[in-house]
Amino acid sequence: MSMPRIAVIGAGIVGAAVADALAARGARVSVYEMRAPGRGASQASAGVLCPYTEATPGSPLLALGARSLAMWDCWVGSLCARTTIPFHYARTGTLEVAISADEAEHLRESAERLTAENVAHELVEGAALRTFEPGVSDSANAGLFIGSHGHVHVAALVNALMEAARQRGATCETPQEIIHVEQKRELVQVRVGSRLDEVDHAVIAAGCWSGRVRVADVPAFAVRPIRGQLLHLKWPDAQPPRRSVWGSRCYTVPWPDGSLLVGATIEDVGFDERTTVAGVHDLLEAAGQLLPGAWQASIESVRVGLRPATADHLPLLGPLERHPRITVAAGHYRNGVLLAPYTADVVTRQILDDDRDPMLDLTRPERPMSS
Repeated sequence: MSMPRIAVIGAGIVGAAVADALAARGARVSVYEMRAPGRGASQASAGVLCPYTEATPGSPLLALGARSLAMWDCWVGSLCARTTIPFHYARTGTLEVAISADEAEHLRESAERLTAENVAHELVEGAALRTFEPGVSDSANAGLFIGSHGHVHVAALVNALMEAARQRGATCETPQEIIHVEQKRELVQVRVGSRLDEVDHAVIAAGCWSGRVRVADVPAFAVRPIRGQLLHLKWPDAQPPRRSVWGSRCYTVPWPDGSLLVGATIEDVGFDERTTVAGVHDLLEAAGQLLPGAWQASIESVRVGLRPATADHLPLLGPLERHPRITVAAGHYRNGVLLAPYTADVVTRQILDDDRDPMLDLTRPERPMSS
């Protein structure tokens, strides 16, 4: 029996991960991307893997993030065994820093919750904080270190995923925007320019552009773009931070070459991908308050990406109810990188094994939305 033909619409981190997972299982995969792989929101991602900082305690998003984080080491090991394209991946932890008394109390409460959930962490207070991370501001009075957190170089990771998929026979057409998909009995028709491609399944993973992909008799997918600006700083001669440092207004990610990423703005401005003076100013001010050494850094670049958001902060993930051969994997917002292994796994099992993950009840694309 031949393996199914599957169209993957979008080649950001989510689409690339799905394409690789399906191709690794022997599926015949065709990827369609409106730009080049990884050139949308993925290229402006700092690659943070931080569910216990990003998600609300007790939320479904935290459950998804924690589950996906636990998959990362094996996922990276499998990918590295299938491609020689290098990418930086580190589990050096995150240090969330408190400047005010209220922020310090928040960290203590977070530490109590992590203890109850058996998540390894360390609460560092007073002068010990400067020993733990010398670069933090003298105004900081507490820090919460979570060692299981990490980061990854997203652009290089997307390249590795796409190359691994190609080695298993996947194809990729760029630039190619798909705007119409329709299931007809046991096949799915994908309109590619002036032609129709017929496949067994289609996966819509076009990020914030997923709403432009129309499926017959289905309302437009409720994904909206949220602009994020990211700074790439060249650190001065002093030692840069050893790990990812988070504050209430920004987060930072160190790289092996001594540079530092500072992210990220949250701007509801539609499909506007411009860098702005206001965005750069806000990030520089926040970074300087958190890590005073940032004032002596130089700006290497400013990146902009449109992150796909939903009203309830959960991704749209799973097959459509009336069109079960069309699966949506979009709306991951700030957690697309973190959730990539989990998303690739559940989509692949759903399509190839008819194995529906129970978590898909929470993320079904046609669920009623509440903010």
